[in-house]
Order: sequence, then C-alpha cells, then structure tokens
Amino acid sequence: MAGFPERFIEELKYKCDIVSVISQYVPLVKKGGKYFCCCPFHNEKTASMCVNTDGQYYHCFGCGVSGDVITFIMEMESVGYVDAVKILADKAGLALPEYKGDADYKKKKDKQQVLKELMRDAAKYYYANLRRDEGREAREYLASRGISEEVCNKFGIGLSLDYDRMPAYMRRKNYSVENLRECGLVVGERVSDAFGGRIIVPIMNGMGDVIAFGGRIYHGEKDVAKYKNSTNTLLFDKSRCVYGVNFVKKEKRQNNTGFKSLILVEGYMDVISLAAAGINNAVAGMGTALTPYQAREIRRLVDTVYVCYDGDAAGRKAAIRNVEPLLAEGLEVRVVSLADGLDPDDTVRKEGAEGFLARVNAALPVVEYKLKLCEDAYDLATANGRAKYVTAALKVLSGVQSAAEREVYLGIVSSKSGVSVGSLNSTLGDAKVQPAVRAERAVPADKDAKSLRAARLVLNALCSNCDYASVSDVKTEWFSLPAHRRIAEFVKSQPEGKVVAGKLFDLMPDEKEELNRVFGAEVNFDDRAKEKTYYTDCVLVIADEYISARIDELTARYKEVADAAERHAILVEIRGLQTKLKSKNISDKL
Repeated sequence: MAGFPERFIEELKYKCDIVSVISQYVPLVKKGGKYFCCCPFHNEKTASMCVNTDGQYYHCFGCGVSGDVITFIMEMESVGYVDAVKILADKAGLALPEYKGDADYKKKKDKQQVLKELMRDAAKYYYANLRRDEGREAREYLASRGISEEVCNKFGIGLSLDYDRMPAYMRRKNYSVENLRECGLVVGERVSDAFGGRIIVPIMNGMGDVIAFGGRIYHGEKDVAKYKNSTNTLLFDKSRCVYGVNFVKKEKRQNNTGFKSLILVEGYMDVISLAAAGINNAVAGMGTALTPYQAREIRRLVDTVYVCYDGDAAGRKAAIRNVEPLLAEGLEVRVVSLADGLDPDDTVRKEGAEGFLARVNAALPVVEYKLKLCEDAYDLATANGRAKYVTAALKVLSGVQSAAEREVYLGIVSSKSGVSVGSLNSTLGDAKVQPAVRAERAVPADKDAKSLRAARLVLNALCSNCDYASVSDVKTEWFSLPAHRRIAEFVKSQPEGKVVAGKLFDLMPDEKEELNRVFGAEVNFDDRAKEKTYYTDCVLVIADEYISARIDELTARYKEVADAAERHAILVEIRGLQTKLKSKNISDKL
C-alpha cells in the first residue's frame, strides 16, 4: 500500500521479523526451516498455519489466509494499515514518517486523531470529577455495588457533575462545538453534556483508545433511561466494538498468555461487576444483537465462549439469537443459565464469584440449552405439553448436522416425552440439514483447473526459494492470469534464491485472494525428488498451455492471411512450436 516511503517499510519489516512478531501472539513450533502454529484466525486443534521465515509471510492451510507482518497485526489488533504500521514502528523503535496516502484518507485520519485526543481529554475530565468532593455520592453508590476504587481506576470510571461544566472545560481546551457534537458529547442548542449527571464509563477499542462513553444514573431518577450510550460517530461503531477486549489484549501482551475462554455478557456494567469479583475474562457487545464482526473479534482471542445473558425471557431469547454468529466463526459455545430475573451483576453479588463460576462450569452446549428451554416451556405432565415439546425439540434437532449427534439428542427427547427414538427419527425424516454459515472466503469455480493449480504451485516454489526451482525455468508470458505475471516479474527481479515473498503484499494489495491461493499451493512429499518431479510437471503444463494457445492463434491468423511469404513464416513458427510442444524438457520450451 502506498503512503509510507518504501525504504521505511523495508526497514520496518527487517526489524520486525515475522517469526518474532507472531510468536508474541501464538506459540510457534519449528519444523525444518519453517514455523507452525494453530491459526489464530479460525478455530482449530492442530497447527495448520505456516510461517515462512525466508519469505517473511504466513499462510494457513486450514482457512487459506496469507499475509506479511503488517497484515498479521491488522488482523490481530483489528486496525487499519496505518495503525498497524504504527504498532510495528513502536515495537522497532522507529519514528513514524508522514503518511502520504490519498488526500481523503489523510484528512479522515487527521480528523480521527483530533477526535481521539478530544475523547481522551473528556475521559480524563470525567475521571477527575469522580475523585473530587462532589463525587462522594457516586463513589458510595459504586462501592455499594461492590465496585472498589481499584476497579474504578482500571476501567477509567468517571462522573459528569452537571450539564454545563464539561462543555465549558472542553471549550477552554480549544475544542470546537462542532467536534464535541461529532463525538456525541453534547446535545441541544445550549450545548449541554449528553451524559449530564451520570456515572461515566469510557468505551475503548482494542488499542485502548477512548471512542465512546456510557452513562448510568445513580440517584434513582424517575422517568429517565437507566443507561445512555454514545451514538455512532467517526470513531465509534457499536456493531464493531466489543467492550473489554482491550483489557484482555493487555493481559495477553503483559503476560504473553491469554484467557482460554471468554464470558460474553450483555453490558459493560456486567463486565465491571465481574471484574470487581475477580473474574476478568468477561466482554460485552454494545447492542442487543451480536454482529459477525464482533464474533470475529472474539474468535481472534479464544476458542471457547460462555454466553451469559440476563435470566429472563428477553435474555434467553438474546442468548439463542447471539450464539449463531459465534458458531459461524467456529467457536465452541456454551450458554450459562442464571436464576429468573437476575443478571450477571445481580448473580455475582448475591452468590459471589464462586457461585457465579459454578454456573459457568455448569453451562450447556447450545443444542442442550435449546432443548432445556423447550422442556421448560411446556408442561410435560400433559399429553398436549409433551406433543408441543416434541415439535419444538425436533425443530431444534433439524439443524444438527451430525447424524450421530442427532441420535444422542433424540434419546434425550425420547426419555422426556415418552415417544420412541424410532418415531422421533421418522418424524424428523430426511429433511435436508442446512450447513452452518461459515465466514470463509468464496472459492472460485476455476479452483480445479489443471493449469491454474500448476501455475500456483510453480509460483509457490519460486517464492519459497525451493532449491529445485529457478526463475530461468519459466517465462513471464506463460502465466495466463495478470496477477501471476506480476508475481513472476517480481520473482525475476529478485536475487536468485533470495526471494522475500512477503513484499508482494505491499506490491499487490488488491490481489490478496490470489496471493492466498499461491501461498497455499505448496505440496509436500516425503521424497524431495518427487517434489522436483511434480514441480517440473507443473512447469511443463503451463508452458504447453501457452504454446498450444499460441499455435491456435497462429492457425487462425494463417487462415486470414493472403500473402504467401507471411503464410510461410506463420507455418514455420507453428512447426517450431509443435516441436516444442512434443518435448518433455523444460529447456526446449524456452
């Protein structure tokens, strides 16, 4: 991507070796000249991601993703290109040069920086207010909920004293009313504090930047909303924000480890209350519906999620709805049951951390939880209740893909309803099970084309500096795809055997999908000689395809040409190409 000087990016990547950087996020195991790990971008039990230290790139043979060290940081930290470069520059101790991308992008980033500074200063103002004499009542309220000063400090909790002082303070710091409005901090013609008189909870992104605020009443006011949250702004998109992720990432960075599971709750006050009880692996969505982006953010951190929503009808309904995007990301999901009418905050205060964690440990897999809800919804002591239970339970089981798994659950339904497994299975029938929605890239229809597979493997071998592959074996024009020709041109421009293929992600930012396929085309044989033979066969495939296409082109041209000398020249070229086509020697094709 253009914008930073090429020499700066080269130095950055040199100092931020991809193996060193990735090992800070996931453990790597060396095998031969490469490193392997479980892919952090999808759920898996065995290592399928390969980190190529010579080429300075990674590729996952499970989900197909590839990238360089910058791409890896973009994905792991959920940031854009510029912010990823900044993170790496900080790691390397390099001064970040001015980004000279397109004018609109730079203008937007400059505006974002101003707004980030504004939000940071507003958070500091609110934070100081809570610790003033005027904040005593708010501090007492928080203490009554078990939220200590230490917890308040950790989460940056603050206080809005009234509707006027924050706007006046921010104006004195030279922030414009327009910027205050853009951040959702003020409302109305009087320019009043949008969170006036409330306890303030800063909402942060994964980088720890304050991007929004939440406000909670604490005087027991009537006829006002208990919570008030920022609306979407240039900094804040609630559909893409997971509250608490920055604290989980901080834990991982500081201790080079992370939580094996996360507890997903409905709101930020639940996260804070659980932290007050010593439970620090909770996060929350910023709306009633969990989005695929939020699920993907969670998947980057853990493999297992415990969904713990309020113990009422609305909470149970939200839990059922929100497990779907988590399952679609390949996460292991369990659902926690709370007592009727209690939320996580109520539960941990009433039952303590030990009681809450006992409920987490007793959480049910999604299908079992759904079946339990079906059981609780009907009176199984009556025939009508059992019939309705069976109908609802079979609807749940119709979405289970595994026949063996369905059989197990049918046994549970049978024991509850008194209906035989055979009858249940017959009723369930052979209805087609819809496959789980997966957040994976689309695979093009041409994936099985012999020549494409051959071209990708040849380029993979060249990019991987395989000792049996040489740029002198191929001609750039042999590759039919423009992306393949650009890769071949890049390889030919590099010193023989010293190709750093990770540079391609900067040179070809719009061809990432094809780069994924090229880097995933690696074929490993136990016998090195077999690898060389396979590589040679692939070179012959792409060469012969090019030669055949050229013969067809010349044949069509021959039919259109009237000049005898030109027709003779065409025939001579065709005969030469036919001779090349018959040969099984690469050098004869060149």
